[in-house]
Amino acid sequence: MNDTTRGEDTLSDDQRRAVFREELGLTSETGAGRIIGRIPKKFTRGIVAAMLVLGIGGELVDHYFGNVGLPSTSASTTFTTPTTFPQLGTTTVPNVVTASQAFIGLKFIGTAHVPRFTLTDQHGTKVSSDTRGEVTLIAFFNKNCNDICPVLGAEIRGALADLGPKASRVRVDVVNTDPFSYGVSTNPLALVSTGLSHDANVHFLNGPLADLNNVWKAFGIQVNVGATANQVSHNSTLYFVSPTGQLSALASPFAHESKAGVFSLGSTEIHKFAQGVELEAISLIQ
Repeated sequence: MNDTTRGEDTLSDDQRRAVFREELGLTSETGAGRIIGRIPKKFTRGIVAAMLVLGIGGELVDHYFGNVGLPSTSASTTFTTPTTFPQLGTTTVPNVVTASQAFIGLKFIGTAHVPRFTLTDQHGTKVSSDTRGEVTLIAFFNKNCNDICPVLGAEIRGALADLGPKASRVRVDVVNTDPFSYGVSTNPLALVSTGLSHDANVHFLNGPLADLNNVWKAFGIQVNVGATANQVSHNSTLYFVSPTGQLSALASPFAHESKAGVFSLGSTEIHKFAQGVELEAISLIQ
């Protein structure tokens, strides 16, 4: 199957960077737009600290931040680090933690309403977060599946398979985290390579870069870019939304990252994480 794209994906890397700077008004300390370089260790430590404050850490902190193959030149970040979650409220650990909840790093959010957004899925259909009547999983990974996508995609696929007939009552919204490749694709690699492309309830969401950035910020997703289109890194969180539109809980996906920036996880761990996602989804199905 061919991957057909529209819009920004026809641009060169230089053109994408120019659009990126123009759309978001990114500036360095001197006022010049800049999207280059390695994420500095000082900044990485700051992201980890922020994640711990927000309660998103766990095994993700241990596994996610490493050498993602970016050049060793000086760096700036493209998005400010969220320091609070006013939309989400305070996360709490379950009073009685099951083994599956502990494994996926489950934290309850409370009764906050899911942040509202409307993006476009792989079929060109507008998809809104403001829905009712089904459980929704909201995940974040790159369109070209060059981040935690192979692992988290396999875990989502496993959870849907384990749900059996109940899977028809669960929707999966995957928000693209690649600011260099955000045109709508009928067959994004993120779905094709993970076996999720044939599931009608799975939506890979794209939109104008400013809209994507608003969604990333609303959900505490920190996106950083390097000098070329394959130099993108971000933290990873999986959200559970109840049938009444309430943000119920979040999980912390994790994986091993090689020096080449390839993410992987053993089949046993993938299965255990999928089971944890399945059980939490079942608890929300009405």
